[in-house]
Order: sequence, then C-alpha cells, then structure tokens
Amino acid sequence: MINIVIFCSGDHAKVVFSEIIKLKKYKILGFVDDFKKKGTLIIKHLNKNYYTIGSISSIVNKKNNFRGIIASGLNFNREKIYNDIVKLNKKFKFEKIISKDSVINSNVLIGNGTLVVSGVVINCGSKIGNHCIINTSSSIDHDNIFDDFSGVGPGVITGGNVKLGKNSFIGIGSVVNHNIKIKDETVIGSKSLVNKN
Repeated sequence: MINIVIFCSGDHAKVVFSEIIKLKKYKILGFVDDFKKKGTLIIKHLNKNYYTIGSISSIVNKKNNFRGIIASGLNFNREKIYNDIVKLNKKFKFEKIISKDSVINSNVLIGNGTLVVSGVVINCGSKIGNHCIINTSSSIDHDNIFDDFSGVGPGVITGGNVKLGKNSFIGIGSVVNHNIKIKDETVIGSKSLVNKN
C-alpha cells in the first residue's frame, strides 16, 4: 500500500477521496488543510473516520514517507498549494489519480498530481499536464494538450487537437470544437460552445 495525503478538505477533496479508495492501492493518512483545526472529521467510509492531520508546514518535510494530491477544484489555488509544498520539500512526490471507471487510451500522457474522475474518456495522443482535473464524464478527444493546473468541469466535450492553456478552465457541459486554442488563465463558462480560438 502507498501512503497518501490529500491536500485540502472541501467538497472536491471528497471526490478525490472516493477515487483513491476505489483503487485499493493506497492508505489514506488524512487530509492536510491550513484552514481547519487538526482532528476535524472530514469523511466517514466503511465505519472508519478520516480527519485533518495538520497544516502544510506541519506535515511536509524532507523525509516524507507519503505522497500527496492537491484536492482543490480551483486552478490558482492548486498552484499556490503546490508552490507552498515544494518550498518545504522540492522532491515531494505527487500522485496522479486515474479513476478505475475511466477509459484512457494507451498512448495518453498524464502528469503528476492530476485527477481523472469516473466516466472520463481520453483518446489517443492527448497530453494532460501536471495538477490538472478532468472531471466526471468528460470526453477528451485525440491529440489534446492541457497545460499544468488546467481543468474541465463535468460533462465537457473537446474535439481533436484542442489546446488548453495553463490555469485555464472549461465549465460544466461545454463543447470545444476541433483545433481550438484556449490561452492561459481563461475561464469558459458552463454550457458554452467554443468555436473560435
């Protein structure tokens, strides 16, 4: 079993928790949260309670025997937490969590710290960066490139050859046509049709 901690403890962290539990190869040590008191109950699963175990500065050090994933749904927040962690330990290991209920083509590359949720399909040639979120039942077609700290909400559909910039987000239920480029730090609202760069 691989020891893992979940950074953050809000609603999105519970989604991350549920995907980790299904993989049956991790021992979840708890949640790390700078804004909640140590020992706060976050979730109960199969008669076991999972709590906050401390703040980033109290947990992360150069001798960690666990890995982690940042469970904030906000791109900029994930990047900030990442920077706080690597200031304390440049060699800290981030785990990518890929749902066992997703379909990922064999030649897809997925970066460290990225979460792929249940029902997702990612087709051939796509490259998903570090610390991204591909949310529930999204369909990412061939040869997409998603930069670090980007993400898509539930039910997003992208055509082939879509480029999503760093810290950018595509809202729930949006559709992005083939060959579209979305620059860094862009937010696409829910239910949008993106047919221009």
